[in-house]
Amino acid sequence: MRILRNRLASTVALGTALLLVACGTSTGTTVPTQTGPLSIGVIAPFTGPAAEFGTLLTAPCLVATDMINAAGGIMGHQANCVSVDDTGDQADAVPNVTRAIATTSNFDMAIGLESNTAATTVPLVNDAKIPFFTTNGLSSFNTNSLAYYYRMTPGDDANGAAFAVWAVKQGYKNVAIVFQNNIGSEGNLPGLTAAMPKLGGTISLNLTIPADAASYSAEAARVIAAKPDALIWSGDPQTTATFLANYKSLNNGVLPAMVTATDSLTPDFFSAVKKSVGVQYLTDQMWLVGSYFDQTTPAFNTYKAALLANSKTHDIAGGLSNVGPPAGAYDGINIMALAMIIAGTTVGSYYNQHILDVVAPKAGATVVGNFADGAAALKAGKTIQYVGVLGAAKFDKSHNSGGQFAADKFGADGSATQVGVIDGAQVLQLLG
Repeated sequence: MRILRNRLASTVALGTALLLVACGTSTGTTVPTQTGPLSIGVIAPFTGPAAEFGTLLTAPCLVATDMINAAGGIMGHQANCVSVDDTGDQADAVPNVTRAIATTSNFDMAIGLESNTAATTVPLVNDAKIPFFTTNGLSSFNTNSLAYYYRMTPGDDANGAAFAVWAVKQGYKNVAIVFQNNIGSEGNLPGLTAAMPKLGGTISLNLTIPADAASYSAEAARVIAAKPDALIWSGDPQTTATFLANYKSLNNGVLPAMVTATDSLTPDFFSAVKKSVGVQYLTDQMWLVGSYFDQTTPAFNTYKAALLANSKTHDIAGGLSNVGPPAGAYDGINIMALAMIIAGTTVGSYYNQHILDVVAPKAGATVVGNFADGAAALKAGKTIQYVGVLGAAKFDKSHNSGGQFAADKFGADGSATQVGVIDGAQVLQLLG
């Protein structure tokens, strides 16, 4: 039988007591089983102004499922990515996600649940007992009691503080903050405004602008008048391109340096800004700050190679391979899949308790960085620790895992290179 989410609560427990060789323990509890392929919900905007994020987040899901299926699936189950369009708008997100939960077969994993809609989508998925790895950065989730929630990237407040650290490190002590008026952008403000004065810097202007306006000449004039050393910026590709073009026109062709988020390491952003103000600005005067991960590890190299090998993800692999949240989605899928094997079931309410087992350091554990290696080790009766593209996950009581921060720069071909590391402990201290 293929279990639908709205029928899961009535599923009859099947099977006998399972020997959990991976944990070295046994249980007398029977668990429900499922048949047919498993659905991984990619909950993100696929339409609307932020639709590119849905495409970007689908890429790591496609790569993860390709690799899982090539390794024989999860206990024989093939895995599929299912797009759930939240449109980036809470009013649309609630009915769309509710409908997907009710009608999608074997929906027991989810990724996405991004900042613009997370306040409403996260509770829905958690209440449905679907384990999920979220890419939201809302500080409201820094402390929570949600059993099925996991986040492998820092909150937006911490990312905002990291912006300040990097700006000051580059000698930019008088900055203008210009953020697009959406939840994801504005979440960086508390950390940024708290950190900048502690680092000896000043904020000459703090400006919120609407998205995708035809002109930002008035706003650009205000920033020019403030005479900042640099912009601390957050905006979508079109907003950024238009604002910079207006600024350049009004300021005799001169643009300030920019510190923005690694979320902008995308082909759309690179293309729009290049067309607007030229490639030299992107390569010489723009810094992109966000989650750190080691680009030399086997886990990273496996992930990047798989992105490049897949025809559907090849074209965006150059930028995507340097973006934290999508890479965290890939890690999250692998972690949930391996937790299913340990639990002996694909049902979320059962395997969820083993997610932390997958990432916890253990004496004698085999360190793995992909699903195939993890599944093989578990089959051989070994304990494992998954250390993926984002490194070792260290979840706190609220299932948030932070870490270091990094700064990247664009190359002339739109690829990105990591150029510096920001101490996570320093960032947290600035938030205290």
